[in-house]
Formats: sequence, C-alpha cells, structure tokens
Amino acid sequence: MPNVINQEYCSACHQCRVECPMNAIRLKNAKYWIDPEKCISCGKCVKVCHNGCISNPEKPAPKMAPHAAVQKKADLVVIGAGAAGMVAAAKATDLGKRVIVLEKMHEVGGSAWYAAGFRCHWSKWHEAAGSKDKRKKEYDRFLKMVDGNVDPKLLWRMFEANAEFIDWMIDEHDLASAYKLTKTPMGLGLEGTFEWERAGTRIDKMIGPGEGGWYMTTHLRDDFLKKGGEILYKTPAKHILTDETGAVCGVVAQDEGGEVKIDCKAVIVATGCFSRNKELMNRFQPMFYQNEGKEPIHIFAGAGSNGDGILMCEELGADIDYVNRRVNMFGPMRHPYPCVSLNIALGNSGFCIGTQGDVFEGSLGMQEVSPLTKDPKWHIWKVVDHNIAANAIANAMEQPEQAPGMNLKAFMKNWEDVLNEEAIPEDSGIDDAVVIADTLEELAKKLGVDEAAFLQHVAEYNESTKHPAPAGGGMPPMMMDDDDDEEKPDPEMLAKMFGAPKPKLPIGEGPFYALKLKMFHENAVGGMTIDENASVLKNGQPIPGLYAAGDTTRGIMVPGDVGVGYIEGVFTALTQALNEGYIAAVAAVDSL
Repeated sequence: MPNVINQEYCSACHQCRVECPMNAIRLKNAKYWIDPEKCISCGKCVKVCHNGCISNPEKPAPKMAPHAAVQKKADLVVIGAGAAGMVAAAKATDLGKRVIVLEKMHEVGGSAWYAAGFRCHWSKWHEAAGSKDKRKKEYDRFLKMVDGNVDPKLLWRMFEANAEFIDWMIDEHDLASAYKLTKTPMGLGLEGTFEWERAGTRIDKMIGPGEGGWYMTTHLRDDFLKKGGEILYKTPAKHILTDETGAVCGVVAQDEGGEVKIDCKAVIVATGCFSRNKELMNRFQPMFYQNEGKEPIHIFAGAGSNGDGILMCEELGADIDYVNRRVNMFGPMRHPYPCVSLNIALGNSGFCIGTQGDVFEGSLGMQEVSPLTKDPKWHIWKVVDHNIAANAIANAMEQPEQAPGMNLKAFMKNWEDVLNEEAIPEDSGIDDAVVIADTLEELAKKLGVDEAAFLQHVAEYNESTKHPAPAGGGMPPMMMDDDDDEEKPDPEMLAKMFGAPKPKLPIGEGPFYALKLKMFHENAVGGMTIDENASVLKNGQPIPGLYAAGDTTRGIMVPGDVGVGYIEGVFTALTQALNEGYIAAVAAVDSL
C-alpha cells in the first residue's frame, strides 16, 4: 500500500519530494500528495518529513511499550526544539549545566525550518572589519518608530544579545564555516557559504529548507548532543510544576509509553506560536476560521505550533498578550522555490482580478492582503501571458542569493511543466492553483468572470504599459541614508532592490495563465509577556525559574493590523527567536 500524507499538517516544505526516488510526490493547491501508482513505499519520505505527517497505513510507526512513570533530573528543561529552544539548550550546556530538551515532534526545527535569514547588528567580524558600533543609533530610531509599543529594556537587551549570540556562535560553534560577513543593501551582514544538505541541480532537487533556521537548529542540535545534552522526542510537556513559593520545580511530560517527570530549577518555554490551535485562533484571531465558503488559509507554521506552551504558562497565571495577526499573501506555487513563483505572482506585469471581476492593478506586496480579505472567496487571480511568466522566471535567475544550488536555467526550460502540474484536473475535487487557457475568452470562462469586462480589463492594462514606469521604489525606513557611517546603505544595491520597477509587459499571445493568490497564515503573533531577562511575567513580576523565547512570547512584537508584527529591518522572526533563546539561557543559568 502506498504512503499517504496528512494534508492538515503538510506545510509544503518540499523535503518529501526531494527524497522521493520515483517522482511520486506532487503538488496540488499548495499541499503535497502521493501518487499511488508510482509510490513503492520505500519510506524515504517518512524519514525526512519533520512534520511527521507521512505514514503508511499497512506499516504504522512502532510505538513505545507502556512503562511506569519515568523520573529524571536536570538543571534546566527546555520545552521545544526549534531555533529558540536549541540556542537556549546549547548555550546553557556550554555554561556547564545539565539540560534536557522536550520535543513533541520526531525531529528538531519546528517553524524554524521555514525561516531563511537573521540579522547581525554587531559582532567580532564587524569590529575586525573596522565597522562602527551603531546599535544605539538603530535602537533609538526603532524605539521611536514603534512609538513606545515595546519594552525599551527588552529591545536594548535584544541588540546586546544579537552581538553576544553571533560572537558565541563564532567562538563555540564554528559559525565561520557556514557564514561570512559581506556587504548588503543595509550595510554589513551575514551571507551563508554552506551548501544545503538536500540542494541539487535536477529540477526535482532544487529545493531546500530555510537557510538560517535549518542551519541553526540542526547544527546546534549536533553540538548539544555531543556535549552531553539530552533530547526526548515525541515527548510533549503537559504541565510546569511550581513549589509552595511559586517557583518552578519541574515539568510533567508524556511520551508514547507513559508519564515522564523531570525535576529542575528552571524551565525555558520555546514552543512556538498557536496557529494550529483552532480554539486559541477562534478565541483571539477569529477571522481565520470564521470563513465558511471562503478559500481556506494555508497554515505556514510548523505542525507542532498548537500553543501548548502558552496554555501551560496560562495555568500558572502568566501575563498573555495577543498583539495582532500575522498573515501574508502568497502565490499558488512553492515549487521549486518561492522566488520563482513570487516573481510571477507579485511582479509588476500583468494584473489581478477578484472572483467577482474586481481588478487590482499590477504588483501586490507579500503583505498586501486587503484585496484578498475583501473578496468573498478570499482569493484573487494574477493574469499573465507566456511572455510575462517567462520574463519573471528570467528575473528570478538574477537573484542567486535566493536560490543557492538551484539550476534556474534548467527550470526556465521546464517552467511550463511546473505550471501544468499546478493545473488540477476538473474531477480532482481540488481547486485550481493555476488556470491555463489558449485564449483570453477561454480564460475568462474558466475563471467564471464576465468575458466582455475581462477583455476590457486586458485592453486597459495593455494601454497602461505604454506609459513610463513611475520613478522611485519606496525605500524602507530602515534603509534611509541619515549619516556618513561607512555602513550606510549602498546606493547601487538599493536602486536595484527598491528603485524604479522594470517596464510593464503587455498581455499578448497565449498560452495565458491565471495564478491563484491566497492568504497564508505565517504565525499567530503574541504570547507570554517577558522582561529583558526573558522571564515570564505574572502581574508584571517574574515567575521564578520560568523563561520563554521565540514565537511563544510577545517579545518585541508590535501591535497592529493584518500583516504587522515584527520590527522589520531590526529583527526578523528567526533573529528574535535566536536572541531570546540566548537571553533566556544566560538568565536561567545565572539564577541557578
């Protein structure tokens, strides 16, 4: 019997497809499925699925035999083995402490598998390069930008920790073998020099996980285990224990065989967000599940992101702050790499049309979700022709930093095959991700929009392509040139990234394509309130021995509307997780 994929938890991370020797795993509507005619049940896809959503009905995974309650002891317990958790565990181990990590999944990583980059604001590398320390200037700028909506002490500690974290990784965990300091549009930054474990050159071997998250979690996991650390997989934590004074004294977990109790003096909660917990989502972000008759939102977070860490801390009375929603717009394809599909879907050529025939001009940013939320079905279509799509893919070839190890030239020759793969058969029961037609009239019919109005939209769009592209590109605030610092933004690089867009191409000869743009939920923003030591707060005061890091915290996330959350340009989601994990480990060890 062939293997099957539980699509509820599939995040389309690509690893199963990369490993499949029979090319039996295909993409439909941003989810992978297994062709039963091709699958030989070799089990390779099962081994690489970090979400644990692939199985064989006739070959269930062996389970642990029932056992009596297990008693363990550690200095520190880390709950969650994502980026924040593995940093915390590795740092505490380096400081000489006995650390046990509890991980509900069968592998480390969590949502960090999809995290690509992280910020490096200051390090030994910067100092060696003769760079000025501009953290205080950046801190002042961004504190003003967020208008007091973050804890200033925590924000400054994040800047300090960023430098400490990078130096620690250089000195203790061989960061120099994987990254180098290089010039970026925002000044000096880190560039990955390693080759992804599963990257290759064949069309079906061009893909890999997020660069930074994959490297940090797996690299630190290996170092942590070599130094005597212990990871208990498939062992979710259930309760955090406290003594009569309210201080943390242990954790109760559950593996497949029974209860596991760990005595400890400190706990770091790093369980990620709550995007996959429908109860919490309905409680705090109801728009995502109150969508009957609308396009389902693709959950981008890891399969284990069910808010269990938040709920455990709530049991102890922790202060919880759900600041806002984090949602992005995404194109139909995640194969072979986002830069390809995004160049087509979000490029300035072509136009977007809603399910009711409403037209949206040109490019929509990744977080420009308002047209989607206004559409009755929560999706819109990007209309392009063969030439526009081919040019978009050619432009992707100019972004090698987004696709290390990829053979984009080979992909360009085969891009039509990829699009056709996304064009779902009518009898499949699955909505099309890409609609393909030989004529514009046929495309309008397939989209269910008025033909005459659609053809008029095409004519109006083509007329607009005759006018020059607008000047400028909207340089982000964090890239503003405000002094004579040697790290000021590079004008040429900025012009390339944010300058005037390339001229719009007209819609001419077929075949014609309509690419579905839909929302994906990146992560639910908010959780425990922490102070500058990553201590979890209760009524504004630290709970002794309890710390938290990463997406399970409010951290320095900024309240706002849809698409807002992190202080972009200062700290990415991955940077926040890495820094908070480091802060929590240092503070927890100091408290022991």
